[in-house]
Amino acid sequence: MDAFTEILESVSAMIAVGRLVYLGLGQRFPALLAFLTYIAIVSLAVSILHRSSVLYFWIYIATAPLECIFSIFAVRELFTLTFDNYPGIRTVGRWAMYAGVGISAGLSLALTRIFWGTGADGRHKWGLFYFEVAQRAIVFSLAVAIVAIVFVLLKYPLHLDTNAYVSCAFFSALFLSDAARLFINGLARGLYNNYADWGEAILIALVLMSWALLLRPQTAPVARIAFSSPGEDHLLQQLNSLNQLMSRAARR
Repeated sequence: MDAFTEILESVSAMIAVGRLVYLGLGQRFPALLAFLTYIAIVSLAVSILHRSSVLYFWIYIATAPLECIFSIFAVRELFTLTFDNYPGIRTVGRWAMYAGVGISAGLSLALTRIFWGTGADGRHKWGLFYFEVAQRAIVFSLAVAIVAIVFVLLKYPLHLDTNAYVSCAFFSALFLSDAARLFINGLARGLYNNYADWGEAILIALVLMSWALLLRPQTAPVARIAFSSPGEDHLLQQLNSLNQLMSRAARR
């Protein structure tokens, strides 16, 4: 990405971090706060470097694993927000996400080694091609987890608070757009596509600023009377049954 898009991404992340701190939501969203802080710092740092420079290369090599780690914990936090009242589903979902990330990365590297051998454009001497493959595998695994969260939110009436719904919706868009960018870049000869990078940077800026504006101060829960339909009751019974089943499985 060029300097403008890097700075745009950094500024939007800073705005989101500032909004979180201002509303006192940092303790509720620690992983998202750490993820956004990482984006703000790294994007600003690399904005002054040329993409083909050696320093940019080594900063990328050093920070890409950190980005994967922050992303994993951010998606883990989205699981917590979504399934706060369903500990069994939350626990098994986390295990499945960790296993999916590990298996996907390992399998992708093994298949790449078998079928590609020398990698792309001679990058095998740096191991960069395999590094990129592992990163893409992790992001795509997280995208699958995000799709599962979105599916549950669309199907089941979980009655989450506004901040939880907003966070799940906008960060789902963020992670899925990153997966789409990496997929497009993977099809390019040089493993990157400027148009995909620019488009994703602009989308991330819009997502983060919209999310920051829609966040609301944390308030004490208020008891309220809600009348549910028979259809909602049936869906919640399904979710409760699944939660009990997974709770028993997690204790074994």
